[in-house]
Amino acid sequence: MTVKKQVELNDYGYPASIPLTDTLNKESRDQSGAWAPCQGSKMLTSGKGPLSEEEAIIQMKKFFDTYYADVENSKPTLAKDERVAEALSTMEATGDYEHTFDELSWAAKTAWRNAPRCVGRNIWKTLTVVDERNALSCPDIFDAICKNLRVAFNGGQINPSAIVFRQRYMKDKDTPGIRVWNGVLLAFAGFVKENGDIIGDPKNVYLANLAKSLGWKPKRGPFELLPIMISDANQNTEVFELPNDIKGYMVDITHPKEPEITKLGLRWYAIPSVSSMMLEAGGIQYTCSQIAGFFQDTEISVMNLLAESRYHLMEPIGRALKLDVSMNSTYWKCTVATELTRAVYHSFKLARVSMIDHLTLADNFNSFMKEEVRTRGGCPTDWLWVVPPMSGGLVPTFHHEYLRYALSPSYEYQAGPEMFFRKRRNKFSFRAVVRTSMYFLEMMSKRLKERKRVAMVYATEGGTALTYARAAESLFVKAFNVSIVPVTAITNKEGLQKCIDCSDIVIIIASPFGAGGAPSIAEEFHRNLLNKVYRFDGIKYAVFGLGSSQYIETFANFGKLLDREIETEGGTRITDAGFGDDQANQKLAFDDWIKALYVKCCNDYLPMGGKSQGTAVEGVTAKKVYRWRYSNKRSLNQCFQEMIDSHEKIFEFTLKEKINLSPEGAPEKYYLWWLCQDMWLYTGLYNNNLLVLSYEPESSDDKELFLPGQHIGIFPKNLSTEKERVARSLSDVPFGSIPLILEEKIAIHEPWRQWNPNYSGLTIDEFLGTVADLKRIPANLDAIFEKNMVNGENGNKNDIAEGENGNKTSKPTDNAGEFDSAKFIGEMPTIKRRLFSIASCQNDGHTVNILIAMHEFMKDGKTVGGLTSNFVRSASLGEKIEGYFSKSDEQMRLPQDSSLPLLLVSAGSGWAPFQSFVNARERDARSGIKTGPIYIFHGCRYKEHDFLGSLLEDAATVLNIETFRAYSRSEPGQDGKTARKAGPKILLEKKGYVQDLIAEQGEVVARVSRDGGHMYSCGGSGVVAGVRDQLETTLLEQECVSLQEMISSKRYQEEKFG
Repeated sequence: MTVKKQVELNDYGYPASIPLTDTLNKESRDQSGAWAPCQGSKMLTSGKGPLSEEEAIIQMKKFFDTYYADVENSKPTLAKDERVAEALSTMEATGDYEHTFDELSWAAKTAWRNAPRCVGRNIWKTLTVVDERNALSCPDIFDAICKNLRVAFNGGQINPSAIVFRQRYMKDKDTPGIRVWNGVLLAFAGFVKENGDIIGDPKNVYLANLAKSLGWKPKRGPFELLPIMISDANQNTEVFELPNDIKGYMVDITHPKEPEITKLGLRWYAIPSVSSMMLEAGGIQYTCSQIAGFFQDTEISVMNLLAESRYHLMEPIGRALKLDVSMNSTYWKCTVATELTRAVYHSFKLARVSMIDHLTLADNFNSFMKEEVRTRGGCPTDWLWVVPPMSGGLVPTFHHEYLRYALSPSYEYQAGPEMFFRKRRNKFSFRAVVRTSMYFLEMMSKRLKERKRVAMVYATEGGTALTYARAAESLFVKAFNVSIVPVTAITNKEGLQKCIDCSDIVIIIASPFGAGGAPSIAEEFHRNLLNKVYRFDGIKYAVFGLGSSQYIETFANFGKLLDREIETEGGTRITDAGFGDDQANQKLAFDDWIKALYVKCCNDYLPMGGKSQGTAVEGVTAKKVYRWRYSNKRSLNQCFQEMIDSHEKIFEFTLKEKINLSPEGAPEKYYLWWLCQDMWLYTGLYNNNLLVLSYEPESSDDKELFLPGQHIGIFPKNLSTEKERVARSLSDVPFGSIPLILEEKIAIHEPWRQWNPNYSGLTIDEFLGTVADLKRIPANLDAIFEKNMVNGENGNKNDIAEGENGNKTSKPTDNAGEFDSAKFIGEMPTIKRRLFSIASCQNDGHTVNILIAMHEFMKDGKTVGGLTSNFVRSASLGEKIEGYFSKSDEQMRLPQDSSLPLLLVSAGSGWAPFQSFVNARERDARSGIKTGPIYIFHGCRYKEHDFLGSLLEDAATVLNIETFRAYSRSEPGQDGKTARKAGPKILLEKKGYVQDLIAEQGEVVARVSRDGGHMYSCGGSGVVAGVRDQLETTLLEQECVSLQEMISSKRYQEEKFG
């Protein structure tokens, strides 16, 4: 391997500075990493073993080469060749040679000079070296150690010193030699309490136990000094308590301005004395040597008192200082580190004990390194150890490149005491260990196989059911084998049978879509369920249905259907179905239901029953923690595509034009919105607005994208102003352009897992804009704010937290500063896609119209509304809107025979699907196809809001359309402010409701029924229910076929919304 002659080291803190050139690296023993700039990321703590005789001779010769070359610092008594020959002769005779005192002193000093991890070695020449090679017994060694500690402490004015004991001879190379087993001479013990907590320094728990096994009797305090444990050359080990005067080498930590830090009673020892490292020099290994110096301030504060692996006092001190420790962005950790470091430095100066601050020490080292490069061509350095653990970027060592390589003489790590104090009875052969491990693995595998198997089946639309399935899994996994199964895995009969065969218990958590229908991923399963395709013989099941009380008549219909049909087809219900309302505390309802189910399953299916699992039920209500993880970028369309059926495709719509359809002077207005890419979308809004969208076909497969009566799905977005306001308020916001995955877990021991598989690879801007529903309030509001909250004046969760202007509000978006970004996204409800009825038929112009209801109202002088309302109202020309054409079978359809009469009953924006019916009949009529009459019963609030005339004007010229109008809030003659366009014939106008029109026009209903026509109803759930009841009564009075028969033959169809 070719060794480089020189390496340039750049100082990135000062780009204009001249690089330093390192040539000393060619002398490195370890050439494998001699020319790589030190990255300081590896902790090289592996022990160095004994040398062979050949290695020792080579090292001896190199040692004297270096020793005699350093004429400034060495004082040899013999000529170099004479000294080498003498040493070689002794080694050939006995295997060893010994250093003179000057050689030993020079070796100890130079080893410190060569130590890559010491930032304070700039004073290496001042090191006092004590030769204690004649101290051989444990008591003599201990006395020498105490003597040297007193010399080093020097009344607080630390005198750097090193003490060296007898070397390890070749004949003893298989032994550890003389050893002090303490890592440092002054160190605090660590003790493990019964509950697993640790008193004292966790780093020294093993040493404390070892000392106790040697006869030490501790008081078990947090700052109790370890005794000194010594083994002599004959492997006799003794333990020694430090004298009281040395135990007094302590500094109590006080703060000049923060009495709360002083009250904590912290303290630290005054002098660091490393005692476990071996001095290696010229092929000789001094296994017992100590070197004492003085502390850098952050060694004590950051590395020892604050580090998680040590005393871990970061949060206790933060709380003592009354800092906001709830989030990193308050910089409370920086404050704690700074104030504790200030307290440490202040305390040492107050006690008149030597200490240097980390900023000055870094400056000193920088000067030292430059001098070393000038005088001997280099300076081996470990970046990690010369950069302080705080203020890194403020010191010159942070910005400098270094080379880490090993020179001799050196201080080397050695194997720790755990390698030599193992009890003989704990020594097993490798074969025995393998056999024991295999036995326990086999027993564990057997026990796990004996566990009852639980399948958590979820059918989700926006991810809520999956979230609950995961919460249930975290509870049931404590006593059962649990698997999470999407409903798509059991859609075919083979998948369902496999799930039944492989599960003792099946728990189904089902979300609805729209007015109680199945979510898109469960549409095929739903269809098969209704067609009696499945058998559920032998399955033991429980169902939790999600729903919304906005759709009171169809609340949790999909869950109810599952619960009923599974039992009908042979399943055994474990417990009554549970239901959760997203308008109330849905999570609380689920928590109560799943905990009760868990206890019942434990009692019914486990040998020891539910008593053994009593504490496990608390896990389901545990608080989740969240984190961001970087990911590969995915487009929003890719995410949306995974949420819909595989047969459906995401399109981009672009807003082209807005047209006001409302006559001037009307109490409320209508708008017509034009979206480009040559596709029109009419959207009628409840607040009397009309919207229009469009699409561009991408291939010939797009020619038949939809039929009259089908739906279009829209993915609404939060307003940019609302999104930006939340982003500004959050305690931390990842870089906007970085794609992220949100991960969650409940318990510390659980692995991290993806929060919602539908959303990954998005930026934080996309998460806030298209994932978190900023208009909805989470049901578990109390848990999110982590406070005791009281109900508002009306008993609901209002007036809870302070808003931006000091007013009370329960909306998390007004309190985003309470959250970090990961927790905010994880706890907020997700935006759900909206389905709207298509209000046109497909044509060569690729146009499609839909009608939707938009709710908006005035609050504090501002027009506000729901998520979709705001999205629709604020959409600007040219804005992109993602959507798709729904392929669900649960939609109204026209009869294939265009000559059959139609009876259409609508209220307000419920007219949407019927506009597509009329357009389809109009297209047939203009193509010469015979079309039947169309009877329209339509209702709205005011006559001015009656938009049918505008929408039906062209169709009325070629179709036989008769309309009946009902106005719930005005008489037909009360308006007349604005002349309306011509349209279809109006046979009846009256104040009332569409049900009243049906009751009065029984002959029209009967005519449609007897002529084989089809009837349809669309509107709010209450309106549709009333229409159904009235039609049933009218058909009975007219002695026609019953409404149930018409439903069975698909001659009556309805669609309702909340």
